[in-house]
Amino acid sequence: MTAPGVSRYSGLRVLVVEDDFLVARSLQILLSGLGCEVIGPASTADEACELIRARPVDGALLDIALTPGTSAPVARALLYRGRPFVFVTGYANIAMLPDDLRGYRVLHKPVDRETLVSAIHEFVRKAG
Repeated sequence: MTAPGVSRYSGLRVLVVEDDFLVARSLQILLSGLGCEVIGPASTADEACELIRARPVDGALLDIALTPGTSAPVARALLYRGRPFVFVTGYANIAMLPDDLRGYRVLHKPVDRETLVSAIHEFVRKAG
């Protein structure tokens, strides 16, 4: 049982990879409201991979389409470290993802609080 006033997600370190400032800010606000520590946001795959190397990450929200490229390198870096992630996209078609990454959970923008809580709960379950 979680103590009153303390979220069961307090201290959970979640990397946000999103190249749209407003979407990134919205995700930051939602995650912070759940008690998570937001890592980033990173707007490129290179920046995100650097954050993964530099800081402990418990899970991540990855925008699929970044400028330039995609978040596939970030997903692979997280898989290598055994860290969960979900993709976030505004597109109906995820064909831009390589075949080996198409089976992972995808959230569609805009992401509401309930959907985000479900994804964060999945992080905690996979980590535990």
